[in-house]
Amino acid sequence: MKVRPVVSGLAPIRRPFGAPRPLVRRRGQVTRLLLGLASAGAIALGGASCFTSSEGLEPPTDQLYFPTGVALSPGGSTLYVASSDFDLQYNGGTVLALGADDTPSQRGIRSLALQVAAALEGQGFQGACGAVGAEVNDDTLLHPGPCKAIDVAPFVRASAGIGAFASSAVVVAREGAPGARLFVPVRGDPSVTWFDIVDDRDPAALSSPCGDAVCLDCAGAGVATRCGPSHRAGELPYDNPRGLVLPVEPIGIAADPQGEALVVAHQTTTAASLLVNQWGQGARRPTLQHVIPNLPEGPTGVGAVPVPRLVRASTGEDGVSTVAYAPTFLLTHSLAAQLTLLRYEDDARSRPARPFLTLAGQVDIGLGADGTDSRGVVVDGRERAACEAAQGDDVVGLAECLDTPLRVYVASRSPASLVVGRIDTNVTESDGAVTALSDILRLEEIVPLSFGASNVVLGSVVGSTGELEPRVFVVAFDSRFIFSYDPLLRRVDAVIRTGRGPHGVVVDARQDPSTGEASSVLYVGHFTDSYLSVVDLDTRRASFGVPVLSVGPPIPPRESQ
Repeated sequence: MKVRPVVSGLAPIRRPFGAPRPLVRRRGQVTRLLLGLASAGAIALGGASCFTSSEGLEPPTDQLYFPTGVALSPGGSTLYVASSDFDLQYNGGTVLALGADDTPSQRGIRSLALQVAAALEGQGFQGACGAVGAEVNDDTLLHPGPCKAIDVAPFVRASAGIGAFASSAVVVAREGAPGARLFVPVRGDPSVTWFDIVDDRDPAALSSPCGDAVCLDCAGAGVATRCGPSHRAGELPYDNPRGLVLPVEPIGIAADPQGEALVVAHQTTTAASLLVNQWGQGARRPTLQHVIPNLPEGPTGVGAVPVPRLVRASTGEDGVSTVAYAPTFLLTHSLAAQLTLLRYEDDARSRPARPFLTLAGQVDIGLGADGTDSRGVVVDGRERAACEAAQGDDVVGLAECLDTPLRVYVASRSPASLVVGRIDTNVTESDGAVTALSDILRLEEIVPLSFGASNVVLGSVVGSTGELEPRVFVVAFDSRFIFSYDPLLRRVDAVIRTGRGPHGVVVDARQDPSTGEASSVLYVGHFTDSYLSVVDLDTRRASFGVPVLSVGPPIPPRESQ
């Protein structure tokens, strides 16, 4: 089925996530599209996964248009933003690579935001905004912040066309070697569109698939060209051993720490998909390998559980670890009061290998509430990782680090809350040696929030001593808040007011290796008004929690213009 994206004089009504799409004229024909981007607002009521037309207007590459996915390059120099073309004004969406850091010839979004934050201390709004070429904001109700938005175009380093209805984005970096990729679930194909991108973890030795400092390599992408079919994983049944195609409505996505296994949630098919990403010369491109069906209703968010370092430190001469462990993923559901645990089995000892997912268990979300609508989920392994870093490859010390639990955070809409839990690692031993590990999930408490909780990410703020302190950030799409939760004090310590429809968010917290100075910002993609804001996360400044810079003049919903 193909839907022509050329819109006639009748303007479609832009509705929040999950609302049924009204009848929209398409060259004299009427087509009912039920749109539901369930990873943010309300529950999806249907799908638009048949949209694959290449006719109509090309999407702009100098503006954001219903941004949904926001992700950072491994070194933080580039910000990737996926626009979804939610109202089908164009023949598809885009992915823009925006400069976050300065280059010798161009300013970066992050550095400009930090400049504004610093200038606000002594120069006031006029001086701070003027220093970066922005005017003072006169509409702080709809678009909070001291300055009006500046144009996106000067920051666009690369762009690519994708299908309509992108839902999220995730960047993975190759462990122990150069290499990085960006993955974007696209409901309109449906596919997981993927890009080879620059690995900027070492600024002095960039690893670029295209030879440039920034690139979005997806086989044929350009200003007027959509990413090629070889970079749309899940479309072709003959590129995987099971003859599979990706189910409709790909929404949430997460990758294991090695960037090998990616799990995708499908909100209307009670299924999750497994993509396997191979690295190195001669490796196959990322491919769909398995679909696990019959899960609880409304799979929505996916979170990856960090792999214990003991597993990698116990690798034998054959390259296989002597400690049996299957990487675990958590799945949330918008129509079931449960969290699902999935395990990735690489099937490495088989020839040929046929990786698959298994259902490892389900945990009810009770805690005195119905819990039937949970969204984003993230697993915080920072405390255990600090323990492991101190042990090196000492297997005895690494085994002791397993006593440090992992923390789990779930954004729930019923009731509006942050659900907090823990993952303990069950250890199996033989003759005093660890032989197998498995994860056990427990939920402990709920933290009340305002309505519309939709996403959750890990990050850090700059504390009063100038050091980075861990935080958990919960996005409330409907009420326009982002909550900062202190995992050590176990309380919400700040509430950030955003523009309308905050959705994709990512934190960039760093410590300068030469000066030791810490800084942190929060990038927020605003779905409703199609722009990006940058929030200062330095608690020592009066601008803490303020969107100090907005990028891309806000585009209000067309029915309100």
